[in-house]
Amino acid sequence: MTEDQAITQLRAFVAALESGNRRAANAAAFALIEGNPALGDRWQSIAKVMQTNGEYSGAHLAMERYAHHRASDPHARFLQAAMLAQTGNLEQAWKLMGEVPFGVPTVSGHQYIRGTIAVNLGDVEEAERSLLAALDSEPQLGQAMLSLAAARKRKAGDAIGDRIIAAEPAMEGAPALERAHYHYAAGRVHFDRKEPDAAFRHFAAGADLVKGWRPYDAATDASDAAECRDGFDRAFVESVNARVTIQTDTPIFVTGLPRSGTTLVEQILVSHSAVAGGEELGRMSVLLRDLPSPGAKGLAGYLNAGGRADDLAALYIHLGQERFGKQGRFVDKALNTSRFMGLIASLLPQAKVVWMRRDPADCAWSAYRTYFIHGLDWSWDLEDIAAHFALEDELFRHWSAMFPDRILVVDYQSLVQDPEPQIRRILAHCGLAEEPQVFRPHETKRIVSTASVMQVREPINTGAVGAADAYRTRLAPFTERYAALVADAQPTR
Repeated sequence: MTEDQAITQLRAFVAALESGNRRAANAAAFALIEGNPALGDRWQSIAKVMQTNGEYSGAHLAMERYAHHRASDPHARFLQAAMLAQTGNLEQAWKLMGEVPFGVPTVSGHQYIRGTIAVNLGDVEEAERSLLAALDSEPQLGQAMLSLAAARKRKAGDAIGDRIIAAEPAMEGAPALERAHYHYAAGRVHFDRKEPDAAFRHFAAGADLVKGWRPYDAATDASDAAECRDGFDRAFVESVNARVTIQTDTPIFVTGLPRSGTTLVEQILVSHSAVAGGEELGRMSVLLRDLPSPGAKGLAGYLNAGGRADDLAALYIHLGQERFGKQGRFVDKALNTSRFMGLIASLLPQAKVVWMRRDPADCAWSAYRTYFIHGLDWSWDLEDIAAHFALEDELFRHWSAMFPDRILVVDYQSLVQDPEPQIRRILAHCGLAEEPQVFRPHETKRIVSTASVMQVREPINTGAVGAADAYRTRLAPFTERYAALVADAQPTR
């Protein structure tokens, strides 16, 4: 590629970004990657855009160009390893981190990313070594304590748990974010030790801190919930289905409220030989960027303007395969699937959905004591949790009534109390033959990057059933608000 051609493609890339044209940005980026001009640090910007667009192959190629440009700079290797970790390539990220000096970007930063990679790879001992080293270097690193608390249960007598609890006075002068991380870590230790007063105090303190900079917008949440189903009746969905000519049974969607058992079902499915992998993929939002507006109106506008349903369906499957490869099916357990069910039903007519349901109080308490890195800003306040749950209940009723053939409803308590019948239901619904290993999902070795990272490595058990019982009085703001919203939603007679 000549210098003039590179300048032309760079200008096209920038123009596409400014206009929000994903396809044009991708086209210019791929042209630059193929031409391989000397773009220097601009390769990093291209890599980030490709990562955001779900084009992981292109993102990694661009990042390799950046690292090659800065061959003598270990920070470039660190950033490359970080992108590999962010895109689920944890084994490669771990290997590359071995080439990065221990002081890059800082001693604590280096050890922290090594520790979090090890946690997600299931190597608890290595994770603890790295995270403790990070904490030794930076004693107020609350995020290291949070990862340590999540790595395994910290019951009475556990030295790491004791260290976390004892750190409270030293954390008083820490930055707000680190204090929030600390409170969630300490809350988790006290929860593991069945000390409800101390556990709730810490979780509430952490939530109060976070909602100061990540407030919940109830009006927007309600508007989004209404908009996502607007116009998606059965007739419209079937009219779009008729335009889809490609095979669309590759994805399996697992949805439900956060902490409702979705990761367990994902683990069961990815234990099957026909399923390549699964995670909170969330690529429907990329498709939405190609539509003039959300809801059925936006999809109809796209189709009426000459857009092809096959192109959108193929794009989603391509983005999934960018993550998991082209062999086998994959599981998408994105947290916002309920908000995309209209698009999913319309564009992916052969895709199956498993919808988890769990006791609302157990689910609310589990969400309240979890520090969610992205989104879920309703989880910092018990009344906000009730408001969001009520919206999701309505979406569940709406979509499950409209697509009873597509959506299998699974009760979490039924699944953990008597797994085999429920697992058979899930397999049959997804068109998967029974295999012995799916009934022992904890034995499947794979990367898990959600808050349930350690739970899925335990045999299926009923330990989380009734988790809220010891906290019922403290959860009164949730239960009272939720009961009122449920009563309001009941049809009048």
